[in-house]
Amino acid sequence: MMKRKRRKKYRKTNQERYNFIDGVIDIAVYIPELIFLPFRLMWYLIRFLVRIFDWT
Repeated sequence: MMKRKRRKKYRKTNQERYNFIDGVIDIAVYIPELIFLPFRLMWYLIRFLVRIFDWT
C-alpha cells in the first residue's frame, strides 16, 4: 500500500514539471507578441496624440 502511494505521488509530481513542449509553446506565443509590441505602442501613441491635439 505504501509503495502504491509513493508511485502515485511521484507520477503526479513528474507530470506537473515544466517540460520541453511547454517551453516551445511559450516561445511560440511570446515571439509574435514581441514582434508586434512596437507597432502596437506606436499605434497607441498616435491615437493619444490625436486625442490631445484634436484638430477638428
